Amino acid sequence: MSGVFTTPVALVRLSYLVNAIYADVCATHGLSVPQAQLMCVLKDSPRGMGEISAMLRLDKSSVTGLVERVERRDYLRRSMSATDRRAITVSLTPAGKALTDTFYEEISQRLTDLATSMPTDDRDHLNRIATHLVLTEDVPAVFGPVAS
Repeated sequence: MSGVFTTPVALVRLSYLVNAIYADVCATHGLSVPQAQLMCVLKDSPRGMGEISAMLRLDKSSVTGLVERVERRDYLRRSMSATDRRAITVSLTPAGKALTDTFYEEISQRLTDLATSMPTDDRDHLNRIATHLVLTEDVPAVFGPVAS
């Protein structure tokens, strides 16, 4: 394969590659992409339904349905907020936490492997560019915070 792509073409093709890897790892663990995204949002801490809705950029009714489907699989639980009895907090169950940690490690490794053939300086440059784009566009921390 040869050629140089314009930035839009390169970014769309890179997005396709990342999405394909993500979907493949999801399928390996019996998860849909939205289910895995939800579980990754909850990986480090419980969150309210409104916060989940904003992070996943889904309307609240879609989040409710998604949470119900994952809850039926015993990967998460809903509880009343300790500070607001009208609010619901969503957290991973122990089984959900174990699956999310395994999924997170596998997808992280698969994505890291993409750049292993690149020289270190190029990998560092790619990381700086990706970090800049994510921070500039205020992309929610759906797969964990940006590394310092």
